[in-house]
Amino acid sequence: MKKIFTLLAIAMSFGAIAQTPVNLNIYHKLGTANFVFNQASTNNTTNGNFKLNRLEYYMTKFTIVHDGGTTTVVPDNVVALVRANEQTAIALGNFNVTNIEGIKFHIGVHTPINHDDPGLQPSGSPLAYQMPSMQWGWTSGYRFVALEGLSGSAMNQTLELHGLGDINYLETTVSVLGSLNNGAFEININADYTRALENINLSSGLVVHGEAQQAATMLQNFNDYVFSSSNSLAGVDEMINTDISIYPIPSNGKIIIETPVSFKGNSMKIYNQNGQLINTYSLHTGKNKTEIEIDISGVLILEFHDDKQKLFSKTILNK
Repeated sequence: MKKIFTLLAIAMSFGAIAQTPVNLNIYHKLGTANFVFNQASTNNTTNGNFKLNRLEYYMTKFTIVHDGGTTTVVPDNVVALVRANEQTAIALGNFNVTNIEGIKFHIGVHTPINHDDPGLQPSGSPLAYQMPSMQWGWTSGYRFVALEGLSGSAMNQTLELHGLGDINYLETTVSVLGSLNNGAFEININADYTRALENINLSSGLVVHGEAQQAATMLQNFNDYVFSSSNSLAGVDEMINTDISIYPIPSNGKIIIETPVSFKGNSMKIYNQNGQLINTYSLHTGKNKTEIEIDISGVLILEFHDDKQKLFSKTILNK
């Protein structure tokens, strides 16, 4: 069943300017596979086997990045309780946007709502009482993420990480190009939950509820690793390459590319968000740093080549 999250209150009027609906779609993954409960998976550690039978979390305080780096804050009453075993579409509202370049959001519930009485929330609200519970208590607040399942070498040890706490309320930014579909902008992102358990030892049972230790690591992993663009921009598949560093992102007219001696690429092509080639640059063979001036704003795709083929690509925002 497709689940649509709507505003918790009547949307404010933003004047007579023509506005476009904006929706955020989350595609739940375990690595490259679609998420399902009780699917044997592994994280990046030795003996990091696990399978999940519960995974739900709050998303709040959204910001849309659009039209050359402009940011528009979504009203705070847009709140989603995301369940990884359900398709997720979040209606962010109607906004005056022409091109969408990214989305920002927080995992968890913001103060003072985090410490309010859930019984005061209207029936059907994601912030009302849930079963199983997402409320830890008035002092501690809501569970930001509730992850449960089994782990261990025989996959028979209890795994429970419930992360919470105002100190762990973090903002995540995903660079992603919105696409127009039937008069609405669709922002499509992937959520890979194997990365929620990055660098967490799962060799035996693990039960941690609170705002510290592995529960805090899980929340930091949600911030750092879990979410990414699901778009294939301009027909260019973005790939991860740990041997090269590109900064600053977002850029301000100049990017610096640092490569190791072993890097085999010798050229870079820049495309705009429509797939049009803007320019081709030579990379300095034998040097590990190249500076490039870019005078076009918006979402750009950097495509790296050697003499024979494309090596990988990287999407950036240039302000």
